[in-house]
Order: sequence, then structure tokens, then C-alpha cells
Amino acid sequence: MDFEFWDNCWSRPSQPFHLKQTHHFLLRYYQQYFAGKKKALLPLCGKSQDLIFLARNNMHAVGVEFNPKAVESFWQANQLEPESRDVAGKKHFRASNTELWQCDFFELSIKDTGVFDVIFDRAALIALPEQLRQQYANHLQNFLTTDGVLLVVTMDYEPNEMSGPPFYVSLDELQELFSEATITELDRHTIIESHPRWQELQLSWLDEIVYEIRFN
Repeated sequence: MDFEFWDNCWSRPSQPFHLKQTHHFLLRYYQQYFAGKKKALLPLCGKSQDLIFLARNNMHAVGVEFNPKAVESFWQANQLEPESRDVAGKKHFRASNTELWQCDFFELSIKDTGVFDVIFDRAALIALPEQLRQQYANHLQNFLTTDGVLLVVTMDYEPNEMSGPPFYVSLDELQELFSEATITELDRHTIIESHPRWQELQLSWLDEIVYEIRFN
């Protein structure tokens, strides 16, 4: 993980990794995958508004983010004053049914959080370099209930046109990372015009894809 890169990203007033509103895939698939569930995990979540959306819909929403700028900005932007505590070197914040852990995701365990009905990986996997992805995939599975579902959002583009992050992660790679799972592409949506940064890169295309991953 390039901590300096992400620290620079969160120092900018605007960057394409952050959305000021709830992610469109979360809105589209909320009823199917989230409604009626108790707990959702959002790994490497930044200052995502997805946490607020889930919490307002009576879910226990838990995010994990290592960058202190993103964590501080999340609470300020939503005018929340969380309770905070240190847990074995990790910072834990909570306001009502929204939790945020400020730490390296690999240092978090189910002893800290418990397990989850749904994990929504909006841009975590594709933020990681190749050498960390298998470790991340293995660690992520620990946080799911036995019948839980993992939703992973990736980006599809011509790999020769952008080095990442966001990194290119194909369906074949997903199947290698989650070899014991059934993976289904649910949806895709073009985002090439959603932010000036994507337009500057002059990509041939840029799609977001959401996959359902269920473990056998």
C-alpha cells in the first residue's frame, strides 16, 4: 500500500476516488443485498457516504480506513461527534450505529468487529498492488458470516492506458483470488465522464463493474 500516494489524494479538495453521494450500485442493489441485514463492512472506505446511507437505513455500518485525513473529514462532513478509543494501537470511532476503524486493514480482526452479513468493497481491492491482493482476499473472507455475501466493485479499462491505482483487476484474477467462491457479474456502468481526472487520462473507456461473490 502506497501510504504517501493516498495521503496526497486525501489532501486534495477533489479526487475521483471519492463520491459526495451514495454509490449508485449500493442504491441499486440495496434491497436485494442489504435490506433486512444487520451488519455491513466497508473496507478501505475513505470518507464514503455509503456508511451514512446504510446507518440511516438501520444497518450497523462499519468502515475501515488508515488515513487520518479521510477519517477526520468523514466525521466533520457529516457533523458527527463520535466517541473514540484506542484498541491495541488501532483507533476506533463510533457515533450511533456508524463505526470507523482508523488502522491498517490487515491489523483488524473479527475479535475487533465481529462478522458481517454483507461486505461492500467499493474500491478497496483495486486500490491494492498485485502483491497484496491475495493477502487481502484471504483476510477479507474472515469477516463474512457463513452465508454472507461479498460485493466487489472493480474498474474495467484498457490496462495499457493506465497503470493505476485504480488497478485493473479482471474476472480471471477475481476467480484466482476467491478460488472457492461463485462469482457473478451483476452490473456495469461507464464513469469516464464522472470526473475531470478520468477525462485527462484520455482513456478509451472506463467502466465500473460490481460482482457478487458467494463462498461455496
